[in-house]
Amino acid sequence: MIIGASVTAFLLLWWTIFYSGRYYHYVSEPVGKRISLHVGIHVTLVVGVNACLWLEQPLLFSSILAGCAGLGAGWFVGIPFSVKSILSGIMGGIGTGVSFYISMSMWMDQFNWLSFLLIGTSVIFSGSSLFQVLKSIPSFEKVLVKMWVQHPFLIAPILITVFWLYNFIEKYFPQADPTRK
Repeated sequence: MIIGASVTAFLLLWWTIFYSGRYYHYVSEPVGKRISLHVGIHVTLVVGVNACLWLEQPLLFSSILAGCAGLGAGWFVGIPFSVKSILSGIMGGIGTGVSFYISMSMWMDQFNWLSFLLIGTSVIFSGSSLFQVLKSIPSFEKVLVKMWVQHPFLIAPILITVFWLYNFIEKYFPQADPTRK
């Protein structure tokens, strides 16, 4: 389940970064500040969990890598809005990297549950950030994701395909427990 949630969070974050950069002149400064904070936080969480879980990196290296990725993404999203937005994105990335290290080192025995919780919150808040960006864009602009969101007959098969691929990968290529049948 973590693979499917990670892919979904990555897509939501990528669309948020792309559309906030492309249509920044429609997004207000307070919304831009909030979006840069959310992007910095959730890029850090997604990169940190995936670096620990799938790349099998040590926790400190994963936290540093995740903090740098969140810092860069938050900084990039905050550039068109204001200095406060840039600082908000940077502090979100760095602060979440430190808190990711602390929480994972304290609850390492609950790693899978905690990873799913972190990725799940990333999906929810990344979706809300994307919604805020798409809501700011006027209707005369042609935005592919906005058309997908407006038509559930298009988005539902895509999500079903993503989770079916996840099920296929987990069934035939088990990664968490090699003794599982």
